[in-house]
Amino acid sequence: ATVSVLNWHRGPGQARPPLTPDTTTMQAALWLLALAAAHAAADRAACKSDWDCSLNGVCGGDGFCVCDDGWTTLPFGVNGSWAPGCGYLDFLPSPVNDCGPGCVYHASPGNSVSWGGSVIQTENGTWAMYAAEMMNNCQLSTWQTNSQVALATSDSPTSQFTFTSVVVDPWAHNPEVLRAQDGTYVLYTLGEGVQWPWAPKPVQDCRKGAAGEDRAGAQEPFPLRRDPSTGYHNFVLHHSDSYDGPWTPMNLTIQGWNDTWMMKNWNPTAQVMPNGSIRLMVHTQTRYNTKRDYWTGIAILHADSWRGPYTVMPGQEQGDDDKCFWCEEDPFMWRDHRGNWHMLYHRMYDPFGPLDPNWGTYANTVPEGSAIPPGWSGGHAFSRDGLTWSALSRSYNTSFVDTAGAVHAVGRRERPKLIFDSDGRATHLYNGLDYHGVGTYTMVAPLNVAQNRK
Repeated sequence: ATVSVLNWHRGPGQARPPLTPDTTTMQAALWLLALAAAHAAADRAACKSDWDCSLNGVCGGDGFCVCDDGWTTLPFGVNGSWAPGCGYLDFLPSPVNDCGPGCVYHASPGNSVSWGGSVIQTENGTWAMYAAEMMNNCQLSTWQTNSQVALATSDSPTSQFTFTSVVVDPWAHNPEVLRAQDGTYVLYTLGEGVQWPWAPKPVQDCRKGAAGEDRAGAQEPFPLRRDPSTGYHNFVLHHSDSYDGPWTPMNLTIQGWNDTWMMKNWNPTAQVMPNGSIRLMVHTQTRYNTKRDYWTGIAILHADSWRGPYTVMPGQEQGDDDKCFWCEEDPFMWRDHRGNWHMLYHRMYDPFGPLDPNWGTYANTVPEGSAIPPGWSGGHAFSRDGLTWSALSRSYNTSFVDTAGAVHAVGRRERPKLIFDSDGRATHLYNGLDYHGVGTYTMVAPLNVAQNRK
């Protein structure tokens, strides 16, 4: 029988169990059986409409949510975790590949780590991943100077991907690929991959040891630039007729970008509309005062085609209504098989345990100090029109189970990106994973859907 693997969570006053790669098969089996029992007994949430089911299911005639495959309500409850019904991703075990538990891509030869990737199935059936990796054997700490986009391929979404080529040179980070209606492969990135003379990004060399990670003199990258002659902001995307290149950079214009929005962490995520137009969600990192900018804010852009120009659309800037100053980044947006909109994001400063009543309301201070603690690393929001969004809610955390039965609790799990079946239903989640003592790499978590239960 198939056992679904949900996110581990401790309740109030409950001690955290030892979750390490050395967890025995018996411990893992007992853990899974407990989760399965909780899941079978209580995967129900009362509802009045599909909105109460996170638009990840339907409100049944009996007044309870019927969740889509890959989504669930419990074992963590509705109100206690500030999530409506069907708000949690429902996972199956992750693979154990040569590069590590859950790992599908570590880095290309001579480079040390990767930090998430965007995956697409090509016209010949190959699975192509566009991953952010740090060159010159550097660690994740050099992401602002050494990140490049690498292409790796595999024959399945869960097999280890093999490096093929460098797609975009430093500096480029957090890539997202799509196939436009005209067949073009379009790659959005944080960073341009072009060494503009007015914004140099010196690459670090870590091949001689730790001293190579000294970033003194390295300028912070700014992926967007304002053209003073027009007042518009510009960005660069890359496009190709083939998934394996060659890739051509293109400079594009954004109209209506707010000058209070920061330009250094915009992390674009795109959706192709039925008419071929593009809907782009970006992280704005709004500046609220002169003392600091807050790690929050989402804006929506529209373009008639991937070639632009792009225009900011009116609507709710996600995060403002929640007073969410230090809680989200790395959005990933999609439109589901019913036409509803969703986003996953890296959820920040939300450790295991009951939800902090002050989460999302911090101002001028960073909760939990400067480190992002292990805990609820994935969040979800939803919308009927892609402009006005729900509140931010918990969706998954920093633990996962592998196919050998081991439970892994990691430090960081960020950069969420899903892939979908031909009907537009999510099937796998990819993240950048920082696992102390094991490695920093790109992982996959299969969702509990029919094609993965075979």
